[in-house]
Amino acid sequence: MKKLQSSFCRKAGLDLFRRIPGFTLIELLVVIAIIAILAGMLLPSLSKAKSRAKGAHCRSNLRQWGVIWLIYADDNDNSFSAGNGVGWARGEWVKALRDHYDKKPQLLLCPVATLRRGPGSREIRVPVDDRRAVAWGGPNTAYDFPLNDPNAFTTRRGQSKRLLSSYGINNWVYDVPAGVSSLQGRNTSWNWRTFDVPQPSVTPLFLDAMWRGGGPFHTDRPPRFNGEWAGYGAESHHFAVARHGKGVHVLSFDSSVVSKRARDLWTIPWHREYDLSYANRRGNFFPAWMQ
Repeated sequence: MKKLQSSFCRKAGLDLFRRIPGFTLIELLVVIAIIAILAGMLLPSLSKAKSRAKGAHCRSNLRQWGVIWLIYADDNDNSFSAGNGVGWARGEWVKALRDHYDKKPQLLLCPVATLRRGPGSREIRVPVDDRRAVAWGGPNTAYDFPLNDPNAFTTRRGQSKRLLSSYGINNWVYDVPAGVSSLQGRNTSWNWRTFDVPQPSVTPLFLDAMWRGGGPFHTDRPPRFNGEWAGYGAESHHFAVARHGKGVHVLSFDSSVVSKRARDLWTIPWHREYDLSYANRRGNFFPAWMQ
């Protein structure tokens, strides 16, 4: 009886095995191809979602900077800092506002631009403690200040990492001391000096940047390519980059944050005498990457 049962079980198992065949090679390849197609469809969406999340984080940072500037101005007769307190006026703000961001140094960095920029005319990203890193940043890299960051880690050689940032100020906001008629080639009578401006919702205060700050002129030549470094005095270059899509995020005087294409930075009032229509009156003013 037992032999009969054993024989029956073996036969049933064999029949069951025969009824459930495995995948053929062709079927397996088809399944792999379908998975690859689905992954290819999903990855761009995931990349866009990640980019949007970083953009939202950047806008949040800038809104917090709006609060910081309001607090600073409230403590200083509605005025901005003087613009020459540390010897390099484009970045004087980092010294003036240090007490406000010192406990949150991450506010200095856009999440898209946290690494350093390596040597060469085109932007390459290198680690923050890489000896090849240059002082300025780029569309996706941060620049450094000549100030040590007490909250930063140390390198293998025990050296403190320098303070990094990927935001910059509109240098036309500074309340320059009386008697100073020109600062870094900028006519100080054009400076805003206080929060009382005619168009606070469109006047730029603080934004994504590849240098500490800049005082754009409407006659400034646009960058030839995204991230072109043309020296400290190339004022508009410091802001005219494609960091978020085709442009940057801008904190205005009314504390709102808007996205601006790089070319549209020539259509906002950087200072009191800025010609908003200059670029549009000139044919072929913008290079192809800014179109």
